[in-house]
Amino acid sequence: MTYQIPSSPVVSETEEKKSRFLCWLGPVKDKAVFHRQLDLIRTQYPDANHHCTALVIGNPSNPEVMQADDDGEPGGSAGRPMLELLLKQGVGNVGTVVTRYFGGTKLGVGGLMRAYRGAVGVALQGVSLEPFIPLHHVLIGCDFAQEARLRFLVGRCQGSCGEVQYTSEVTMPITLPQNQWPLLLPQLQAEAFQILMNQ
Repeated sequence: MTYQIPSSPVVSETEEKKSRFLCWLGPVKDKAVFHRQLDLIRTQYPDANHHCTALVIGNPSNPEVMQADDDGEPGGSAGRPMLELLLKQGVGNVGTVVTRYFGGTKLGVGGLMRAYRGAVGVALQGVSLEPFIPLHHVLIGCDFAQEARLRFLVGRCQGSCGEVQYTSEVTMPITLPQNQWPLLLPQLQAEAFQILMNQ
């Protein structure tokens, strides 16, 4: 099943009863990258009251990782509504950080939920989304005379060639969009390339 992922980060700002909500939303492939982004935002806005987060890695209908953090706001009032909106919108490989500057008026749990969900909603409206296409990894063997031909065939299928090992033959790891593999495989078989490992 395909799902949408952000193609690049966006930052948006909303306001609720004089509290400012700055939302960073962008593509994330693993937790370590997301935590580096969070550290960067904390450094950028050191005087902010809260940095609430939500993270979805993988397919939003069955994520590999999903987490939310209220960062000191009342339990369930910030991170969870942010996370629920990402899942509802079918966005994966995405992280978001909403930074709050308190404006002097308490919003209550319901108001906070609306404000944090709303901040992420505005960012989602501004982000460019693209379909996630899983990658396929294959290890191919061939003789030296076939190497250039293999590179040509892989390139034609929007793939890339990894670091080649030269022994008595050429061993080349290739990566290509999963939907291109059924197009490439018959060509490889017809030209007698060796498929050494297929993931």
